[in-house]
Amino acid sequence: MRTSPSHYLRLVRIPNVVIAVADVVAGYLYAGGQARDGLLLLVLTLASACLYAGGAALNDVCDAERDLRERPERPIPSGRIARRTALRLAVGLLVMGIALAGTVSARAGAISLLLVLSIVLYDSVLKSTPAAPGLMGLCRALNLSLGMSLAPVVWTTGHILPLGLMWLYVTSVTIYARTEAGKSSRVRLIGATLGVCIAVAGLVGLRFIVVGVHDEYLLLVALLFVLIGYRGFRAVVQRTPDRVQQAVKTFVLSIVLFDACLTWSARGLVAGLSIGALLVPAMLLGRRFRVT
Repeated sequence: MRTSPSHYLRLVRIPNVVIAVADVVAGYLYAGGQARDGLLLLVLTLASACLYAGGAALNDVCDAERDLRERPERPIPSGRIARRTALRLAVGLLVMGIALAGTVSARAGAISLLLVLSIVLYDSVLKSTPAAPGLMGLCRALNLSLGMSLAPVVWTTGHILPLGLMWLYVTSVTIYARTEAGKSSRVRLIGATLGVCIAVAGLVGLRFIVVGVHDEYLLLVALLFVLIGYRGFRAVVQRTPDRVQQAVKTFVLSIVLFDACLTWSARGLVAGLSIGALLVPAMLLGRRFRVT
């Protein structure tokens, strides 16, 4: 069976790769990154893209038997990409991500190593355990911190709050999505939607810890809160796989808007819009390729 480049793009969840890049650039700008570090930022975005793509490919390698039953259209169960080929690609991308991050700084290299460890544990060991959602949230928080690693000072309150809110957001999305292919529990969907909404509402707290905060970012926070609340609770009312998957897609794509809120609060409207603009390619790619 013939394999085309589109099958590899589907394997690595290409829309999500754009979102992973948005995390890194947002973390960099939020933490005070300067134009002189632009080349280092480019290397970090490439590292993040490799790490996310490698993790997505590894996820499908580990889920091959399950996908044969639930999602036979995916590249591996459909026979478009051999499982062994996907594994080699995943390992190569993860190693490349670590190598690229390590060329930027020891701090970035350490974060990338911890991120890869979390990815491997999630995909191969802990995905079916109660620890899985929190571990997925940790992966996304580490990706955001990869951009922050270029800042001269890290782990202040101003850095920890966004990382904690990102962790809560993605943890809640993962809980929401765990049974998206089948029948979802109403209690699970309500709890996860509340978690996502609380994470977004927590962005209001940035105005109390960011020096020279641009309060106008609260408009985007309000828009994001309404958007995810509507999508999340809409699927609670009608718990069909299609509705749940639509909500999950909205949650995932909205990570770009979450990043834009962070950037706008610290660097102003133009910087926020530069991050928000990445939603356009993510959405366009999302029309053809699945985000989950």
